[in-house]
Amino acid sequence: MKIDKGIITSAAALILLGLFFFTPVGDWVKGIINEKTLAGPNTEKPLREFSLNDKNLTISLKGYNGTPDGNLADFRGQVVFLNFWGSWCPPCVAEMPSIQKLHETYGDKIKIVLITMNDKPEKFIPFLEKHNYSMPVYEASSLIPKVLIPKSFPTTYIIDKRGEVVLKEIKSANWDSKEVHNLIEKLINQQ
Repeated sequence: MKIDKGIITSAAALILLGLFFFTPVGDWVKGIINEKTLAGPNTEKPLREFSLNDKNLTISLKGYNGTPDGNLADFRGQVVFLNFWGSWCPPCVAEMPSIQKLHETYGDKIKIVLITMNDKPEKFIPFLEKHNYSMPVYEASSLIPKVLIPKSFPTTYIIDKRGEVVLKEIKSANWDSKEVHNLIEKLINQQ
């Protein structure tokens, strides 16, 4: 039985593609390609360079879900859970139950600030009501500084009492986990 060279070549190509897309080998190869090509290495820092105390972070917020209007600057000196989301965003929707549990657990001990992006009240209000979500939801009614505009959704920051970002997450997460509770408890107890 004679094996066709085309079949061998196709099988080898499929194996290589499988390695590239479905194993850590692919991540390693992509990293090398990025470093050697014009794309360059990933240079995004784990935490953005901003502080809640920055003067340009006085963002007017229109409150929804029973939340009064406010300003991001009003939350200075407190532990802040700042989340940028949209009801149109499946990963945002996926993490909402854990944010609701976080809100129920910590109440007034921390400030939960969910800012809707690219969304309309006629879309997100029914979404909140349908799921009985009671956490504070806002819409920015003034310009958001460039440093805070997320590049992906959801984007979440946990900010300490000094106004410094201690955690940044640019994907959906379980905000009701033991690790998150430990971090928040530590931040609440800081002087």
